[in-house]
Amino acid sequence: MPKLELYLMGPPYVLWQGEPVTILRRQTRALLFRLGTHLLPIARDRLAYQFWADRPQNVARRNLTHLLTHLREALPSDEVIIADTDQISLDPDVTWSDTAEFEQRAAVHGSCNIEELETTLRLYRRPFISGFTLGNSNEYDEWATQERRNWERLHQDLLKELLEAYYDQGRYADAIKVAHEYLRTNVLDEEIHQRLIELYALTGDRAAAANQYQTCAGALREELGITPLRRTKYLYWAALEGKLSP
Repeated sequence: MPKLELYLMGPPYVLWQGEPVTILRRQTRALLFRLGTHLLPIARDRLAYQFWADRPQNVARRNLTHLLTHLREALPSDEVIIADTDQISLDPDVTWSDTAEFEQRAAVHGSCNIEELETTLRLYRRPFISGFTLGNSNEYDEWATQERRNWERLHQDLLKELLEAYYDQGRYADAIKVAHEYLRTNVLDEEIHQRLIELYALTGDRAAAANQYQTCAGALREELGITPLRRTKYLYWAALEGKLSP
């Protein structure tokens, strides 16, 4: 069982053997989050640049060495840190992070069953390190922003897969719930609106199907200045006319 647990999907927090760990220094937390995201070794030069891009490389590397010392001192044990002259990492044998777990599970999601998809999606609490910024390093914050986008796209892909799995099994109520969760992250995905219109029609709720069409049309008009696709309009008509059935 890992001793160090990093929860980075959402407001980040750290546990050591199940107990909260408080790290006061923001830059130290930033380094821990950086190392824990994928649990892979990272080159010292790359880390030094992300934290001190405006400093000469030798100064940035020296600062990184000092910061690594702060991280060792902030953790209950330094056994989790693996470092040599070229790269730094957290020992994956004693460290767990929700991002690394999410990434590993998502890599095989094409063969996952519904239960595995549900378990994977529960790891995604909120966007990556929500509310945390380093502030004095544009490079670090740009990295965090790109990571946040990558995790969000992966989350959306898995939601789509779970939605279709529920649909295929006739679990329409569950599919509707997942579709709405997806649209909270991307209201302009017209295919999901189409699926929701169809799902509401299949459950006999024509009013909800009509409302979903209006929601879709409104979002497309306000954000993109366009009207729904022909298929979306057809599904709307078919739902109102009772032409869709299980």
